[in-house]
Amino acid sequence: METVETDGVSAIAFLPDPATAWAGLIAVASTEGGIDLFNPDGESVYRMTGPRLWGLAAAPGFQLRGEALPLIFGADRNTNLVRAYALLRSGPEIIEAPIEPIGPEGEIAAVCGLGEGIGFVDLMVLSRGTTAEIWRISDNGGERIGAERRARFELPAPARTCTAANDEIYASGPAGGVFRLDIDGNTLVQIDGFASSLAAGEFLGRPVVILSDGVSRTLEIRDGTSLELIGNAIIRNGFSIPGIEQPGAIAATAASFGGASYQSGLVAIADETDGRVRLIARETFARGITDVN
Repeated sequence: METVETDGVSAIAFLPDPATAWAGLIAVASTEGGIDLFNPDGESVYRMTGPRLWGLAAAPGFQLRGEALPLIFGADRNTNLVRAYALLRSGPEIIEAPIEPIGPEGEIAAVCGLGEGIGFVDLMVLSRGTTAEIWRISDNGGERIGAERRARFELPAPARTCTAANDEIYASGPAGGVFRLDIDGNTLVQIDGFASSLAAGEFLGRPVVILSDGVSRTLEIRDGTSLELIGNAIIRNGFSIPGIEQPGAIAATAASFGGASYQSGLVAIADETDGRVRLIARETFARGITDVN
């Protein structure tokens, strides 16, 4: 487990490198503004100053004019738009990417990634009301990267965070609980509770969603289909690495980041008490889940 030192974290996203696993990067949106890049050893490799971003979405496989151009997206509440940044791996360096305007009807709240396909990436953009929109980002041959709104729908309640895995979308807000949606925006399951940050993926051989409320020490582990509570996780003190007293922003990936520990992926968790991010091997995190039954 590695520790990433930051000034405070509002969101985390992974930028795996399919050609060289150990060269993958972790993007962290700072509460002070801008994006920091770290390697899997927790070392800072680049800092971009800029606006504070709410939610981060990464498209590590995006291509522009046939050339690899990984993208990072974040919601800028000052401009009410989704900002897009290109990652130049050779630096590494982050530069603002020319993209067609992406903004919801109403004030923007956050953005999350829904997945990549050949030549495109889909995003969900949350408004500060109950509206959510799905946008498709693609290279349409124009001067700017194309952005097309493909769907607009109402959520059961306002949401401030979202994530996706296996064609399922999860969202949560301060008053409306946690809900699972399908790709068309239909609410499939809704439960009481609140998450300030969400991560989803397959753990323990089943789809799960991880909930952080930003206050308590315990992470909730819920079934990815029913949203029933199946376990808890507490990151305790380990060898040379402090535990997490107050989990905040979280992210998970099954992509390899190299080495013996990170081949099966990573879980990244920010600690609200010290502003640091802990990088935990996916398998190690799964073994630490305590069954509530």
